[in-house]
Amino acid sequence: MTETRRVVIVGGGTAGWLVAARLGAMPDRQFGISLLESPSVPTVGVGEGTWPSMKATLQSIGLSERVLLTDCDASLKQGTLFHGWRTGADHDAYIHPFSLPSDYASKNLADYWRRGRVDRPFHELITPQGLIANNYQAPKTADTPEYAFALNYGYHVDAVKFAALLSEHSVARFGVEHIRAHVEGVVCGDDGFIESVQLDSGESLAGDLFIDCSGQKALLIGEHFGSAFQPADDVLPNNRAVVTQIPYDEPEQEIHSCTRSTAQACGWIWDIGLQSRRGVGYVHCADFVSEEEATRTVREYAAQSVGKERAEALTCRTLNFQPGFRPTPWINNCVAVGLSAGFIEPLEASALAMIEQAASSLTESFPLNKALMGPCSRAFNRKMLAHWDSIQEFLKLHYVLSERVDTDYWRAAKCIDSASQCLRDKLALWQVRAPWHLDTPRIDELFPAASYQYVWLGMNGHLQVPGPGASGEQRGILEDLDPILFSVRERALKLQRTMPGNRQLLNALRTNNNSATVTA
Repeated sequence: MTETRRVVIVGGGTAGWLVAARLGAMPDRQFGISLLESPSVPTVGVGEGTWPSMKATLQSIGLSERVLLTDCDASLKQGTLFHGWRTGADHDAYIHPFSLPSDYASKNLADYWRRGRVDRPFHELITPQGLIANNYQAPKTADTPEYAFALNYGYHVDAVKFAALLSEHSVARFGVEHIRAHVEGVVCGDDGFIESVQLDSGESLAGDLFIDCSGQKALLIGEHFGSAFQPADDVLPNNRAVVTQIPYDEPEQEIHSCTRSTAQACGWIWDIGLQSRRGVGYVHCADFVSEEEATRTVREYAAQSVGKERAEALTCRTLNFQPGFRPTPWINNCVAVGLSAGFIEPLEASALAMIEQAASSLTESFPLNKALMGPCSRAFNRKMLAHWDSIQEFLKLHYVLSERVDTDYWRAAKCIDSASQCLRDKLALWQVRAPWHLDTPRIDELFPAASYQYVWLGMNGHLQVPGPGASGEQRGILEDLDPILFSVRERALKLQRTMPGNRQLLNALRTNNNSATVTA
């Protein structure tokens, strides 16, 4: 029985190096790791937002949070602020925070809120995070232990610097062999398993398990194995992003606590605040807007904060992608992770989350020998396929709930006919009850019922429907809610008095202060 003695990762970037670090940190590891990286292919770096799950991922590889924040120009992300998605009006905004609703395990506050005629946004009432995030405050203080928090959070990171940090950490701590070369060929045995890859140096690199992190080229899983690619543009049409970087006016300018997602005529713009700059990108579909017009939209957006002259001087570039995924990302002894496995669109920062999921699955069910490749691959493929279905459903939810019909883009993007039957069923059921745990029955769901609640009520908060009782039932609902909402409000006010500003916290951590100066 052939044991797995060497893992070869083809491709670097965040995907390659995160997988290398997770594999390297496996207890009692008995295999070596080689990462083959092209010396001329740059990191794409589209997504700079992570989920809160990244905290556990970084802890598992022994990476200091302070180092991440210092070396990757990073900031703390508390959720996503959506603006203009429902109607396009100035007052049209809501937050999808990272903290769960109060009493989430036992009470469906979304249903209480919906039937109780509560006159404040859902995200403001059931978690303090909305207030703290809107105040540009941090989710923790400088004396809070690494990865601990008062309010849950993820990160905004410079993707290029993040990949470089993971590379340095993987080589120094886990002994990952870093090879810079191009792949020129693949050598397989009679059983179809890859035995080695041929390099442009004339050498060959042998291995037992090959991880394809070569991006959209998909050198192994696509070009060699021909694993089918399933397009998703019939569900979510976006296939372009015009991106730029916007420096702050002042070095101490405050940093937003959320990824800002602002709807446009033919897509939406992300705005991510790092320590030294903002990363901005207009996600759109080339069928509805030209590259020239999309670039002009980005400059007009930037001009609102930095002025027209500076906006015109910004460097913009266009990234092309085909939304879709490979239903079979693991074939024989080859596993695709990252863009080689698929990509839908940047909304809700699912790209890095899928890399985390794939890396976790590999470490939890690592094929110790060749006989285990089949069972491990089938379990992995089932799990990843379920995640791709979940991503498409959750992202589509943001569009189908929109009332916008002002452009051909929005009429196409929000079309319910292209939504899955599962999503259509949920929307029908939510006419009589709010989203709840039974809508997300898998223990490893990417998006909990709380996420559906935040989006559903954020987009439909004006459509509260009283229950079958009437005013008497509503009074009972509000009486039941009062102690919970009072507790949330009290905690929000306390955190408002004690939490530092985002910039204040990051400055304190960078200078190794034990605590941030807080004005009560």
